[in-house]
Amino acid sequence: MHLRYLEMFCDAVELRSFSRAADHLHVSQSAVSQAVQLQEKQLGVRLVDRYKRPFELTAAGKVYFEGTRDLLATFHELEDKIRSMGDRVTGRVRVAAIYSVGLLHINETIDQFQAQYPEVEVLVDYVHPDEVYRRVEQEQDELGLISFPKSRGEFTCVHWQDQPMVVAVGKKHPWFNKSSIKPVDLNRVRYVGFSPNLQIRRATDRWFREAGVHVDIVHEFDNVEYVKRDVESGSGAALLPKPTIIDESITGRLHSLEIEGTSWVRPLGIIHRKGRELSLAAIKLIDALQKSHIETVSCPVSA
Repeated sequence: MHLRYLEMFCDAVELRSFSRAADHLHVSQSAVSQAVQLQEKQLGVRLVDRYKRPFELTAAGKVYFEGTRDLLATFHELEDKIRSMGDRVTGRVRVAAIYSVGLLHINETIDQFQAQYPEVEVLVDYVHPDEVYRRVEQEQDELGLISFPKSRGEFTCVHWQDQPMVVAVGKKHPWFNKSSIKPVDLNRVRYVGFSPNLQIRRATDRWFREAGVHVDIVHEFDNVEYVKRDVESGSGAALLPKPTIIDESITGRLHSLEIEGTSWVRPLGIIHRKGRELSLAAIKLIDALQKSHIETVSCPVSA
């Protein structure tokens, strides 16, 4: 069985789509489909249930995926190790990131990184925080970008940045022209919050308790984009990481207010599975992400 066929199968599973796998591998969708069908024919079993949308793996497909994924990971690690002996930075780095990590900034950094290291391919998938941990733990992705990184025994965390928290309001809000507020001003304000199962929600609840503040929650969402759109529509105020509303502040759709006398920040970390030897490409990418943040802080975007 050609390794290329195994890559097509694994990419289709990991990306949950034949078409996305085809785009990523720069082949046609039919090529990916045929590769999977060929493997099914040679193995004599169905690997994929195509009648479900999105498709699902059969029991045999799950076993085959886990084995082929490990096989490919071992092969790519061997390739990276041999190539790094000649100081070449090459290979593929898979990254799982939370949605609110900052798409524009991340994409610019990756574009610059790949221009510097053209033999490296970086694939970023944006998923729920719990999915970031799962994918890194199972070595589906080499790195994870996560907020409020947890101290777990199976992960190593590299501190990336601390994002200051601000109060975001829409054009119709009476605070739209203010530059700052005190924590006590948040008491009983109409508030758009994050879902209780998210770490950022637990952090904001703790900050409010410590400040003696009780907000009136009108809506809850598990995605920063939904929170921003609801605030923009006039539902209420929200506490958000400042970098996540730069675009909206520039265009005037949202306004951010500093919170006097607080040091509320959202920490971001880069995680990887403890004990896993990172590829040279992954090490270089971590370095690029950290340097990019330092440069962004030194040259902030004006709103």
